[in-house]
Amino acid sequence: MTERSGYLSPEVVGCQFSIYPLRQEGIGEPIEATIQAAKSEGCTVRVGNLSTLMSGTEDQVFAGLRAAFRAAQRRGPSVMTATLAAGMPGDGLVDEIQRDIDGDVAQAGDGL
Repeated sequence: MTERSGYLSPEVVGCQFSIYPLRQEGIGEPIEATIQAAKSEGCTVRVGNLSTLMSGTEDQVFAGLRAAFRAAQRRGPSVMTATLAAGMPGDGLVDEIQRDIDGDVAQAGDGL
């Protein structure tokens, strides 16, 4: 199998996850605890506006996901969603795609 330029090695596992604290007065602390727990397992962690992205080896990512869920669980009822990927696009390819989209939007605005 040939690897396409811009994609990470299939050995790098990525996970996008979100935690939803239920019936809790504040949601900031449980969410921050899940992020720290994932990071403590050796994953690279990036916080997004609506979810958190982590990457690493398969063992790191699954350990990070488990640690994040347990951290949320300790603070009260919670729901977690997660999407896993192997061989995902790297940051350079994602940036390139975003630049293309931004250029298309700018061109579309020129015609108004």
